Amino acid sequence: MTGATRGIGRAIAHGLATRGATIVLVARDRAAGESVAAEMRAATGTSEVSALRCDLASQASIRQLASEFKQRHRTLHVLVNCAGVFKSTRVLSPDGLELMFATNHLGYFLLTNLLLDTLKGSAPSIVLNLTAPSTTQPDFEDLQGERRFRALRAFGASKMENLLFTFALARRLEGSGVTANAVHPGLAHTQLMRETPMPFRLFMGVLNRFAAAPARAAEDVVGVITAQAAAANGQFLHRRKSITAPAYALDQDAQERLWQASLELCGLAP
Repeated sequence: MTGATRGIGRAIAHGLATRGATIVLVARDRAAGESVAAEMRAATGTSEVSALRCDLASQASIRQLASEFKQRHRTLHVLVNCAGVFKSTRVLSPDGLELMFATNHLGYFLLTNLLLDTLKGSAPSIVLNLTAPSTTQPDFEDLQGERRFRALRAFGASKMENLLFTFALARRLEGSGVTANAVHPGLAHTQLMRETPMPFRLFMGVLNRFAAAPARAAEDVVGVITAQAAAANGQFLHRRKSITAPAYALDQDAQERLWQASLELCGLAP
């Protein structure tokens, strides 16, 4: 699973490890990943926790991750896409793409597509994309924010793109034994938005008084994986129940437009 060395991702991995699952943590920093894996092995009493390095902003790194995973593991029953980044200024990825779009959306898209054959061969299998109920529509004429960049809008669009991708993927996976769902873990204490403007951070500080600890938010995600709710396909889930996704996320034309743009940007065949 990606985003597994801190926050909600780490808590999800820990929750699954305590249930005896074999866990592969994906970390941008190899040493950090191996350190967290060692801590998790010691805390859960299992030897089935390992780490692989990947910078999800880099397509070459994602391809290397997929290749290394397949060399080490024959099966994959659960892929949890949890990594995310927020940047207050327009920063480019190693591939020259806007960093939030590259990491928060294309990272999910490329890694999932590269591992689909393994997921299908391991069916029944699950793809879970952690996101939020964003209503921000991506600007298909300016996906990279080259004409005008607004950080909060770009981040919100990446969360909508997670939803569009999930529903387009679910449609393609019907009958394959693999399900794809989006999960909204709710408000939790994390460092994800630490680069937001001060007024927004103050607002978030107020909200954080009511936010759950990452471990509490992770319980619901682990529950989706281990319960019958995981058998659903093309759902937006919160607290282990299906909720209504923002209307734009259900627009199949938008889903397909994003899918085709993502294929091109990742150099994948249709």
